[in-house]
Amino acid sequence: MMRTFLIYGFSAALFASCLLCGISPLCAASPKVTQQTGGAQRYVTIDFNDVDINIFIKYISELTGKNFVVDREVKGKVTIISPTRISEENAYRVFESVLEVHGFAAVPSGSIIKIVPSVVARSKNIATLHDSDMTLDGDDRVVTQIVSLKHANAEEIKNMLIPLVSKTSVIISHAGSGMLILTDFQSNISRLMEIIRTVDVPADGDEMFIIPLHRTSAESISRAIGQLFTGVQAQKGQRPEAVKIIPFERTNALIVVAPKELMPRIRALVTKLDEDVPRKDGNLHVIYLQHANAEEMVKVLTNLPGEALSGKAAPGGASGGGTVAGGAISAEIKIVADTETNALVITGPREEYEAVENLVKKLDIPRRMVYLEALIMEVKVTKDFAIGVQWADGRGSVVGGFSGRPGSAAYDNLTGMTTDPGRLPAGFTLGVLDKGIRIGDVTFPNLGAVVNAYKSDDDVNVIATPQILTTDNKKATIKVGENVPYITSKNTTSGTQQDYTNYEYKDVATSLTITPQVNQAEIVRLEIGVEVIKLKTDSAVGTPTTFTRTADTTVIIHNEQTVVIGGMIGEDTTQGEYKVPLLGDIPVLGWMFKSKSTSNEKTNLYIFITPRIVENPAELAELFHKKRETMEKVHRVPGDAADQFLRPVATNPAHSVALSDIGFAKMQQKDLLRARQYFNQALKIDPDNAAALVNLATLNEMEGKRDEAASLYRQVLELPPSEGGADNHEAASEDPYKALARAGLNRLQ
Repeated sequence: MMRTFLIYGFSAALFASCLLCGISPLCAASPKVTQQTGGAQRYVTIDFNDVDINIFIKYISELTGKNFVVDREVKGKVTIISPTRISEENAYRVFESVLEVHGFAAVPSGSIIKIVPSVVARSKNIATLHDSDMTLDGDDRVVTQIVSLKHANAEEIKNMLIPLVSKTSVIISHAGSGMLILTDFQSNISRLMEIIRTVDVPADGDEMFIIPLHRTSAESISRAIGQLFTGVQAQKGQRPEAVKIIPFERTNALIVVAPKELMPRIRALVTKLDEDVPRKDGNLHVIYLQHANAEEMVKVLTNLPGEALSGKAAPGGASGGGTVAGGAISAEIKIVADTETNALVITGPREEYEAVENLVKKLDIPRRMVYLEALIMEVKVTKDFAIGVQWADGRGSVVGGFSGRPGSAAYDNLTGMTTDPGRLPAGFTLGVLDKGIRIGDVTFPNLGAVVNAYKSDDDVNVIATPQILTTDNKKATIKVGENVPYITSKNTTSGTQQDYTNYEYKDVATSLTITPQVNQAEIVRLEIGVEVIKLKTDSAVGTPTTFTRTADTTVIIHNEQTVVIGGMIGEDTTQGEYKVPLLGDIPVLGWMFKSKSTSNEKTNLYIFITPRIVENPAELAELFHKKRETMEKVHRVPGDAADQFLRPVATNPAHSVALSDIGFAKMQQKDLLRARQYFNQALKIDPDNAAALVNLATLNEMEGKRDEAASLYRQVLELPPSEGGADNHEAASEDPYKALARAGLNRLQ
C-alpha cells in the first residue's frame, strides 16, 4: 500500500526571519514560544495550547535542524505546559514523548526522520540495541532490544512480559538461543530490562508469578512484603534474596520470584493487603429520603445554628449555598443533596451524623394530602336562595346564625339571598357550614348534590365544579376558560389596498388557587384566591367587554366543613329585539313593527369549598371508590337523578371488602404500616368486616400486641351468623373467619 508523506525542513535563517516579520508558521495556532541563548547551549521555553501536531513538528524541525518526513496519518492536537526553560536536547526528548502519547514514533532513516504511527514503526528501519547497549536512561524513541538470557527460559519470560507492554509492542522469544527480541519505546524497554535482570537468576527451585493488584499500589505492597520476608529469612539463616518481589507500576502488579512452598503464603498475604482502606468511623454516610425533597431538606439543615445539634458554637456562615450545608450545623460536618436519588450525602464525625440522622427522621415523614372540592356558581338576586350558618346547642336545636357581615346580629335561619335586593349583604360575605349544606329548607350532603339540584334551574348558573388533590402546604391551581380575541388596531383604506385588522388574545377564565395547611388537630387553614372573569352579553364581536370579580382570603375550618364565599355582586346587561317578519325590516316605517328592550340583571357569585384530609393510601382508595360509585349512578340512572343526591350516600360494604383485600396484600408484602391503615379504614366503613378484623388481629399478633389481637379475635367470635346460617348450625360452625379467630385465641393462651 502506498503511503503519503509531508516533508518538513526549513532553514534556521528563514524561520528567524519569519519570526521577526511576524509571519511565523506557528501563528495559526498562536503558541507562546520564547528562545533564550546561554553561551553555546540554547534554552527554550515551550508553551503550546491545543496546537496542530504538524505545526509542532515544524517547530522542532527548525529548533533542532532535523528533517522530518511526516505520514499523512499523523494528526491531532498538542498541548505542552513548560514553565521552565529546557535545552534543545531535552526539547527533542519532549518531542519524542509527545509522539508516543499520540501513538506515533520517530524512525531515523539516513539524513531524515520518519514520523509514522507506532504500529508502522516496528517494521521500519529502527535502532537495534544489544546486551552491551542496555541502559536505564530510556527516551521515547522506538528501538529493538536483543536480550540474551543466562538462566531463565525465554518462553516463560516472554509470557510474563506480554501483559506489561502495549498492544503496538512486539516480544519474540527464540528458544534455541535463549534470546528475547523486544520492540517498544526505549523508556518502556528500560523498565522491562530491570525485570529481566531480576528474574534471570539461577532457579534453585524458585518459581515466578505475576499477581495483579486491584486496590493498593504495587510499590507499597512490595516494600511491605519484602521487609517482612527479609526479616524472617535473616532469623532462619536463609539468604535474603530467596524471595524477590518486583513492583510493576504500569499495570499495578507484582512480579514474585520465590520458592514454591512460599507462594501460597505470599498470595494469601497479598490478598489481605490488597483491600479497601477502611475510612474513619462515621466519616461518610448516605440517607435516602422517603418523603421529603433532598434539596429542601438541605436548606432546612443549612439554616440550623451550630449549637442546635453539636453543642458547639456555629461558625460565621454556611458554605455551599442552598445545596450544601457546610458549617451551618458544625464546622466538621457537610451535607450534599443528590437530586438523582433524592438522598443526603453526609460527611462528618459519628456523633454529629447521629444528631443529623435523628433530625432527618423527624422531618422525613409522610405528608398528608387534601382533597379539595369546589363549586363556583352565580345566582340571580331574584332567586329565593336562602343559605346561612346556624349555631346549634348540645341537643342539636338551632339557636342562631350569622351572615358574616360586620355589625349584623344573630338570628334564626339566616335567609341570606332573598327576593329583596336591599336585604343582600353589603359586599364580601364569608361563612362556614358544618357537614351538610343547607339551602332553604333542604340540606344537601355534599357539593355534588347542590350541582344536581340546580343544574336545570335558569336562575342558577354553575360556572365551575373543580376538584383537585394536593399535598399539605402545596398550592393547587385550577383555571378554566377560553381565549377571546381583542381588536388592537384596524386599518381601513380606499382604493385597491386591502384592509387588515390586528387581534390580541386574552384569557377569559375562572381560576381558583388554594393552599391548604393541616395541623395535628385536623384543622385546615385555607389560603384562597378566586378570580372570575366574564364576558358581558352586549359585547360586540372583536371588542369584548369583561367584568372581573376576585376574592382573596384565609380561613380556618375543620375537616370536611364547607366554606362559603358570597357577596360579590355583578350586573349583566341584556339587549333584546322583537319585530314582525319583513315589516320590521322596512326603513323608518319598520319601527312601527318592532321593539327593542334592554334589561339589567344583578347576580351574586357563590363559592363553596370543602376540604377533606386524606391521611394515607387507604383513605385515598376509599375516596376513589365513593367517587366512582357516584359517577356510575349518574350514568346508570336515566332522567334527573337529583333526588338520589338529596340523601346522604349510604356506606357501601363493598368498599370495606376491597380495602381489606388491599390490606391483606400489603401484609403479604411485609408492609405492615400500610396494611394496618387499610384494615382500620375498612373497619370504619363496616365494623363487622370479619376479614378485616381477623387480618388486623393477626397483624397485632405478629407485632407482639397480644391483648389487642385477643380482643379482635373475640370480636369476630361475637359477630352474628351470616345470612342463611341461622338455621344451619353446622354451616355456621364452619365459618372460616370464626375458625381462624378461635385458632388465634388458642395460640395466645
